[in-house]
Amino acid sequence: MVCINSRQIDIIEWLIKEYKPITIKKMASNYKVSTRTIRYDLELIESWLSENKATLVKVPKKGMKLKALCERDVLLGKLHFLSVENRVLSDKERIKYIVLELLMSSAPLTIENLSDKLFLSKNTIIKTLKGTKRYLKEYSLQLSKSTKGGFCIEGREENIRKLQLSIFLDILDSENISKILREEIDYRNINDLILNYNSFIKIDDMKRLSDCLINIEEEYNYFFTDVDFIKLIFYLVIMINRRKRGNIIGKTSNLLEGTIEYSIAKRLTNRIYRNPVGVEDGEINELAKYIIESKSFNTINELKELSVDEIADKKTIDSTKRLISYIEEAINIDIKDDAQLFNGLVLHLKSAIARIQNNSQIKNIYTDEIKTNYPFVYQVVKETIEKMWDVFGDNVSDNEIAFIALHVRAAYERISEKSSRYTALLICTEGISFLSILSTKIKKEISNLDLIETCSIHDYQNFKKDIDFIISTTPLNVNETDVVTVSPFMSNDDIYKINQLIIQLNKFKVIYKYSYENKERKMLMLKDVLKKGSIKLQVKADDWEEAIKKAGDILVEEDKIENLYVDNMIQSVKDLGPYIVIMPGIAFAHARPDETVKETCMSMITLNKPVKFGSKENDPVSIVFAFGANNEESHLKALQDLAKFLSVEKNFQMLINSTDIDDIYKRIINE
Repeated sequence: MVCINSRQIDIIEWLIKEYKPITIKKMASNYKVSTRTIRYDLELIESWLSENKATLVKVPKKGMKLKALCERDVLLGKLHFLSVENRVLSDKERIKYIVLELLMSSAPLTIENLSDKLFLSKNTIIKTLKGTKRYLKEYSLQLSKSTKGGFCIEGREENIRKLQLSIFLDILDSENISKILREEIDYRNINDLILNYNSFIKIDDMKRLSDCLINIEEEYNYFFTDVDFIKLIFYLVIMINRRKRGNIIGKTSNLLEGTIEYSIAKRLTNRIYRNPVGVEDGEINELAKYIIESKSFNTINELKELSVDEIADKKTIDSTKRLISYIEEAINIDIKDDAQLFNGLVLHLKSAIARIQNNSQIKNIYTDEIKTNYPFVYQVVKETIEKMWDVFGDNVSDNEIAFIALHVRAAYERISEKSSRYTALLICTEGISFLSILSTKIKKEISNLDLIETCSIHDYQNFKKDIDFIISTTPLNVNETDVVTVSPFMSNDDIYKINQLIIQLNKFKVIYKYSYENKERKMLMLKDVLKKGSIKLQVKADDWEEAIKKAGDILVEEDKIENLYVDNMIQSVKDLGPYIVIMPGIAFAHARPDETVKETCMSMITLNKPVKFGSKENDPVSIVFAFGANNEESHLKALQDLAKFLSVEKNFQMLINSTDIDDIYKRIINE
C-alpha cells in the first residue's frame, strides 16, 4: 500500500488529464520544487499507479506520460476518493479529517480512537487538536472534552451542518459524484473508498435523493447547476443522518414560509420521510435556505426572458439596480439595459445575500484567476460592494465578489463584441476563387471583422483610410498599417495571428473606455496629444514605478498634469495589476481622469534597459507612454492612430533602436 501526498496527487491528476508527455523540469517549475524532488515523487506515483492498473511511460526527450489499462475517469475517481491510509495528510487535511471523524461519531472520541482511525501518531493528534480548536471557532463551534477523556464538537446545529457540508465539498469530488449518479462511471470500485470516509454516504441513497431532486426540478420548473445539485444532495444526507441521532433544528426566526423555496423544501421532506407530520418548521426553513442559494437556469435565453418579480423580492431587485448603477458610473459604460446582466445579478444576489447573512459564503476555485484576468472589473465590484455595506455588510468574501465580477465582465464582453468591430483589407493575389474561400473562412472564424475584398495590392491606396489592418496572402511592405500574412488556405495559425492583432487593438479600446466619456466632442489628432518635446530616449529606470514616474514627470514639467496624477498612474498598477502592458515591450500608463489632468496629453520614453512590470505575456518593457485624459476633449482618434502605429512590429523595433527624436516623431504622427 502506497501513501501519497497532495502534490503527488496533483501530479497524477495532471498526468491523467494530459495526454501529451510532461517534462520533469516543467513539473518542478509548476510546483516550485527541485527536479530531484519530482523524481522522488514519480517513484511513489509509479508505485501507486501500478496498484491501480496504470503505469508511467518515459518518452525520450519529451517527458513522462501515463498509460492506463482502465478508463481514465475511473482512475481519476480512485484518486479523488483516496482513503486516509493511502495518503500523507497535510496539516489542514488532518484538521478536517479529525473534525469529520468527531462529527460522524455517535460518542466522544479519545486521542487513541482518532489515532487508529486516521493512522496518525498520538503526538500528531495532540498537536493537530490545537489547530482544530481554531478551525472550529470560524464556525462558532467549540471542541469539548468529556469526563471520560473523549472529544466532541458542540454548538448550534445549523453551524455543525454547515461545517460538515463544507468538508464534504472539500474532500469529495463533486464532479465524479455527479458522473456516478448519472451512471457515467461504474461506482462499484469507488463506493468502498467513499465508505472509508464515513459509513453513511451510500451511493444508492444518494441516487434516490437525486431522483427526488430531479422530480422537484421538473415539477416546479426550478433548476440547479450540477455543482449545487450535488451540494443539496450532500446537505440532505447530512440532514437525514443528523436527525437520526436526534440532532434537530427546531423553531427558528425569520421563517421563509410563503416562498417557493419553502414550498419546495416541504415537498422534498414529505417525499424523503413519507410522514411529514414529524418534520419541524426549522428543518424545512433551513433546507429552504440552501435551496435559495442554489437556484439557477439552464439556458441564456431562459435567463434573458426571466421575470424577476416572480422570483425575487423588492429589496433584492432594488439592490441589483443600485449595484449596476454604481458599477456603470465607475466603468463609464452603459450596462443598465442588459437584461441578461440584470436578471443574472438579481438571481445571484438573491442567493448571495442569503449566504452572507447565514455566514455560508460560496466557494469559488477560480477567484485568483478572476482577479488576475479581470483586475479592473474585480476592483470596481469590490469598491461597489463596500459602498453598499447596508445591503451586504462588511464581511463579503473575495469569492462572492469574484462571482459578481464575472457577471459584469460578461456584460462588458457583450458590449465589446458589438462595438469592437474592425475592418481589414483582404488581399488575395491568387485570384477570385481563392479570395472567396479565404473570405468565407475568415468570416466564419472571426465574427467581429468586416472585410474589404480584393485581388489587387494596388487597392490599398484607395481603402487605407477605411481599414484597421491588412490580411494578405503576399508579404507587403507597408509602414502605416499592420499586415498579417496568411496562407490562401487559412491555417489555424493564421487565424491565431489575426486574433492576436485584434486583441492588441482591443487593449487600446479598453484604455479609452476607461478614460473617455462618450459624448460629442472635438476630435483630437495624435499630433495634438503627443508633442516632440514630450519624447525622451534611453531613459534610466530601475523598476516599473520609476519608469512610470519618469514618463509622467515630462508632463508635470510641461504643466499638463499634477504630481498626484503620476501617483495615481502608479497606484492603478498596484491595484489592478500590469494591465497597462498592452503588447510585448510596451506599457501605456494612465489613470482615471480627474482634476489633476489639466489637458489631454501624452509622453513617451524609451528605456536604456528593459524593466519588468509583472506581465507574463508582455514583459520586459522597453517603451513607456504616459497618458492623461481631460474629459472636455475627445482623444479617441489619437489612440486609434497610435494603436495602428504600434501594432506594426517594425515600428516597435524602430522606436527602441532609434536615437533621432525628430525621425521618431515624424513617423508616429505620420508626417
